[in-house]
Amino acid sequence: MVIDAVSVTAVLRAAPPKDSIVASALVFVLAYDILAFAGQAPLGWLIDRIDCRRGATLVGVVLAGLGLLVGPLAGYAVVLLASLGNALFHVGAGAMVLAGSQERAAPAGIFVAPGALGLGMGILFGRRFVTVPSWPALFALAAAVAIVLAVAMRTSAAEPSAPPSRLPMHTAVGVALLLFISVGVRSLVGTVGCDACDKTLFLAIALPVAAFAGKLVGGFLADHFGWVDLATVALLASSPLLAFSRGDLWLALPGMLLFQMTMPVTLTAMLRVIPARPAFAFGILCLALIAGAMPAYVPDGWRPQGVTILGLTLGSTAILFVALRALLAKRPARSVATPIESSTVSTYCRGNP
Repeated sequence: MVIDAVSVTAVLRAAPPKDSIVASALVFVLAYDILAFAGQAPLGWLIDRIDCRRGATLVGVVLAGLGLLVGPLAGYAVVLLASLGNALFHVGAGAMVLAGSQERAAPAGIFVAPGALGLGMGILFGRRFVTVPSWPALFALAAAVAIVLAVAMRTSAAEPSAPPSRLPMHTAVGVALLLFISVGVRSLVGTVGCDACDKTLFLAIALPVAAFAGKLVGGFLADHFGWVDLATVALLASSPLLAFSRGDLWLALPGMLLFQMTMPVTLTAMLRVIPARPAFAFGILCLALIAGAMPAYVPDGWRPQGVTILGLTLGSTAILFVALRALLAKRPARSVATPIESSTVSTYCRGNP
């Protein structure tokens, strides 16, 4: 929450005014989105390669803080610092969470859910409440550093070694591609799902809260009722609400909550495809997020509504259903190392992933 709030606030306050040069302001914000999201895939691959999850997480926190400190007049320096810091933090910390999740979806939901609140806070403080001083966020960032250090010391001995993938290569590639497409389609629908709603302060607060609640409870419900059942029911229930809300918040907001429930499932499913590469698993789906949303962000872009949203959501449901069934079919029993049995030694950068 803190990293997303700080990064978005810094970038929006440094962005050119909307009424100056529209293209300049748009490119400024798009540059942050592309670097912060698409950059997570190559950074995740590198972090897995050198096994430096906690180090990347700490560097990400520091860079995000520097993006806030250099001030709004620093222009693209803010974009570079904030986007790189955000990307490093998410793939580093995300890999820590996924690697220690024992392939359950709930931990991923707990990790990604507060980001929705942070994004909402960043937009509010970056666009509406621009006179509110940002320096108190430095104390939150300092606390974040302390938390990351504490987690590193407290759980380093409890992380089991990652098992090799149990899927044949062609199946793993196919499932990964289906997950990527499903997340990309859902990203587009989530971007335009509330276009018809009045852009009020209530919406700016309620929408992040709905996304937060959906991601948070989705992982727990998926682990309890089953990934396939939860994902299918949540997406099917959300599709008519998002497609035909016509700006009615009491339809759009529940639709968005249900819609976001599948994010922890897709993250943990990608981990099962490439269990030895948790940072890359996290980063590749963040690349899918920005790739899916890009058609709606570009000037005169595609922002589907109505029946088109319904079709996209149903298509995403079918794709995710096939991916999860292929991933979970005939899955053998799995043994999980206990903290005592695991001998993995963790430092900021480990040589033995």
